[in-house]
Amino acid sequence: MESIDQLYWWVLIIAGLGTFIYMLFSDAFDLFEGWFNPAVILSFLALGAGIGLILNALAHVSPMIGLAVALVGSFALTTLLYLFVLLPLSNAEESIGMTDESLIGLVGRLTVPVPEGGYGEVLVESVTGSVVKTAQSIDGKAIPSERRVVIIEVERNIAIVMEYDEPTIRKENG
Repeated sequence: MESIDQLYWWVLIIAGLGTFIYMLFSDAFDLFEGWFNPAVILSFLALGAGIGLILNALAHVSPMIGLAVALVGSFALTTLLYLFVLLPLSNAEESIGMTDESLIGLVGRLTVPVPEGGYGEVLVESVTGSVVKTAQSIDGKAIPSERRVVIIEVERNIAIVMEYDEPTIRKENG
């Protein structure tokens, strides 16, 4: 086995393991955007190594020409993968469920009371489904179960709530 083949195999193995690790821990790598996304870099490396191995095995070209063709082919395929798969997927909606930001201002019902300085549970229902969140009172006071509350903000997946006084309509005398 030539040294260039060994290089291709090592790059392919490392890129494969890196892809597997990235799949497991991809939420921790959200700070990379665009072309510097680990999925783009790892696919470039894996495709380049794969193309290089195939060229060396089947075409019997010089190692430098094989490396150049592998890099150009990998760049072209990675560009297509990025433009037509990864970019549209990153711009797609995550789900039809509610995000933490969309919960702000909604009225829910406490299913578990919020003790003084503690945590309870709020149920928010909408046309797309129901969401249950851990709830904490905005002023630290206790809120009994089955009370309607409004979500003021969401911090670290905890809904900060306050009691919701339903507005009443009164007639004006006149």
